[in-house]
Amino acid sequence: MCGSLLLVALVTVVAPRYLLSWDAPATPASDRAKAINDIRTTLLQGLAGIALLIGAFFTWRQLQVSNQSQITQRFTAAVEQLGSPSPEVRLGAIFALERIADDSQYDRVTIAEVLCAFVKRGGPADPPAARPVPRDATHKRELALNHRWEDSLRVRFADRQIAMTVLCRRARAPYHHVLGLDRTDLRGAKLAFADLVGADLHYSDLADADLESADLRSADLTGIWLAGSFLRDARLHQADLRSAILWHARLEGADLRATDLTGADLTGAVLSGTLLDQADLRGADLTDTEASRASMTEAVADATTIWPAGFDAATAGVVTADGSAPPPRPQSWYDLPR
Repeated sequence: MCGSLLLVALVTVVAPRYLLSWDAPATPASDRAKAINDIRTTLLQGLAGIALLIGAFFTWRQLQVSNQSQITQRFTAAVEQLGSPSPEVRLGAIFALERIADDSQYDRVTIAEVLCAFVKRGGPADPPAARPVPRDATHKRELALNHRWEDSLRVRFADRQIAMTVLCRRARAPYHHVLGLDRTDLRGAKLAFADLVGADLHYSDLADADLESADLRSADLTGIWLAGSFLRDARLHQADLRSAILWHARLEGADLRATDLTGADLTGAVLSGTLLDQADLRGADLTDTEASRASMTEAVADATTIWPAGFDAATAGVVTADGSAPPPRPQSWYDLPR
């Protein structure tokens, strides 16, 4: 208070006379009073403007603090509601978290992690060792049909389907973040046009999932189960599909350029218009596929690659790896004993 009074006194008494003497010392005595008063008025207007700006800043700051407090309260309430036994309450909590993410870009990563944990907690996928072992190509078709659920994920667990929908249409975070959805049971999920760029889905089960036009570029799909899935026009450029199960998957028009498909099993997969240029197909199984309808320019294969009957790999532009070719990538740490 004293400082404010001192500042006002300085502006109204001392400063006008000093400024007049410094800037216009030759002002006639008859005009000095008016000149000092004009300077005083100008200084007071400037002081009032500064005070207004300071007040506006503190008001804005208070609104920011209040807004953050409200977001924290909304976030806490939504997370608590995720544990509700009522499916309707859980659905409301998921949509509330989506709204918070839209309002606060700095909470998007946290909300994505919460929803990923919610989805993973709801149903872990069977470990690779527990998956059925096929006897032949016919048995693979039977397993592809029998492994899936009769009902979609939306029917079985509506809250998990909605959580995945929200994750796949999320607004971008201010920095790169990987969706952690590994080892998750997502059989029959409806994820058409999903944004799963760079997502970690290794060893997850997406049998019979709808992934039409989904964006899975650079995603970690190591050991994923995609038997019977619908991947038409999906974007899998540079994705990691080592040891993936793609029995009878629909891959029409899908972009698998430069993907790592070493050890992948594509038995019976539909490859009409599929782009497999520069893909690594060493150890891959393409039994009963129409590989001739796919583009395989500069794809890499070796003696362990299994082609459909009558397919001429050399004519299709496939490069056979020799001793000078780089070896397949080493075993993933995900496969190591735990």
